[in-house]
Amino acid sequence: MFQSTRRHRVLAGVVLGTALVLGGCSSSKSAKKQVDESWLARVPESQLGDVRNAQSERTKAQDEVTRADVAVKDAERAVEVSRRNEEAAKLSHEANQTALEAARATGQQANITQAQKDLRTTESKVQAARAQTAWRQRAVETQKARKDLRQAELELSDAQLRQAELQALKNSDDVRAKEMSDAEFTRAVADAQRKTEEAQRQVDVRLGEERQARADFEKARGSSQGYGGSGVNHDNE
Repeated sequence: MFQSTRRHRVLAGVVLGTALVLGGCSSSKSAKKQVDESWLARVPESQLGDVRNAQSERTKAQDEVTRADVAVKDAERAVEVSRRNEEAAKLSHEANQTALEAARATGQQANITQAQKDLRTTESKVQAARAQTAWRQRAVETQKARKDLRQAELELSDAQLRQAELQALKNSDDVRAKEMSDAEFTRAVADAQRKTEEAQRQVDVRLGEERQARADFEKARGSSQGYGGSGVNHDNE
């Protein structure tokens, strides 16, 4: 019984030791996805062409993220303007409702007819203003989706830069690069590419919704002008 237990312990130790050795072999290449930029200092500049190009693309991508952030803020300000216009149109409509009640109290048909006309005009203006606010809100969603796309593109350019740096080190026979896994860098680029493609699809969806909302607004604006009104405020169109 004692010998059987001892044999089991020895066998377990052999299995554990084998697992550790195999585990060490499988992780012999580092999964680190980023090259220390100081390593590139020993690489001749003539061999860094792809790295420099990737760095330039990353800088452009970062600039685009900044521009997208500004575009979101501009779109949000446009929504606030539209909401104020909508509130103003509602107040005007309420005033015309009160005016119609007053006209009816006089019993004069001419006054009632004019008040009814004014009320219809402000009703159409409220509808146009509401449609404009909806359009502006859709525009915000589009700009946010574009910002997400720019961020995804930045992450893609960053992954491509890391990959270019690794290749430059490998080309210069840097032993540290040989210990890193090409597959990890390739996978990072592929993942970033998929995220970019999905972000682009979201932009296309949001842009379609924005265009429909604008078409609805243009229709409502045309109706409000048809009543003799001047429509709504069109700043920042």
